[in-house]
Order: sequence, then C-alpha cells, then structure tokens
Amino acid sequence: MASMEDLELLRAAMAVALADGNVRRSEMGVIKGLAARTGVGRVSFDAMLGAAESDPSFADKILIHSPDKARLAVEILVAEAGLDGEISPRERVVIQRIARQLNITDQELGELYEAGLRRADALRKHHVAPKRSGGPDRGSPGGSPHP
Repeated sequence: MASMEDLELLRAAMAVALADGNVRRSEMGVIKGLAARTGVGRVSFDAMLGAAESDPSFADKILIHSPDKARLAVEILVAEAGLDGEISPRERVVIQRIARQLNITDQELGELYEAGLRRADALRKHHVAPKRSGGPDRGSPGGSPHP
C-alpha cells in the first residue's frame, strides 16, 4: 500500500502537469507511472485528475512531512516538467508554490531545480521525449535564463 506522501507526490505531479493547460505525453507517463507505483487504479486516477483540473487550489493542498521526501518530490516535479525540454512559466510557478508549502528554501529550490533538470536530461537520453516547439526553455525557478 502506498504511503500518504507517495499519494501527495502524485497529486503534486498532476498539478504540475496541468499547470500550463497542456498535458504532454511525457508528463502523462510520469503521473501514470506514479499512480501505478502507488496502487491508484484507473477510476481513482481519473477522479484525482478531474479534481486537479477543476480546482485551482489543488496545488495548494500538498502535504509531505518528511524533509527528505519533500526535497525528492520537488526534484521529481522539476524533472517531470522538464522532460519535454521546456519548463513553462506556469509550471515554474506551481513548482515554486509546492516547494514553499513543503518548507523548501529558495537556495534548496535552486539546487533541486538543477538536479531535476539533470534528471530530465538523463531520462530524455534514454527515452526520446518530444520537445515543444520554440526550443528549450531551461529557465531557473525564478524565471531568469539558466546559465
């Protein structure tokens, strides 16, 4: 049985995937994988996704109490958002909101953002994920260009 923190990661991943209004195949793969890992069935998955789509405050309700799991969750969320080669401004905002809720400092968020981008790059090398048009936007969590 999945822990509550695993379910919260799934909820957070759904919020990030839906942030820009366009769920990419790579993002859907991540959230379906998390659902399978946590034992969430199709009906529950669809209900959770529907709630995420209809509730603008869905991302404001993420609770992960373990600091280590919270940091890992944020890294995974950045990787999920970056799998397609771009993290949209809306995705960045949702990741920042979730990180603040999880008591992640700005410095930690910067480090986790870098780690998440590296994770996304590694995953893209193993599985060719389609990139969004317009080239990669690898901006930092604050929206400034990534060096």
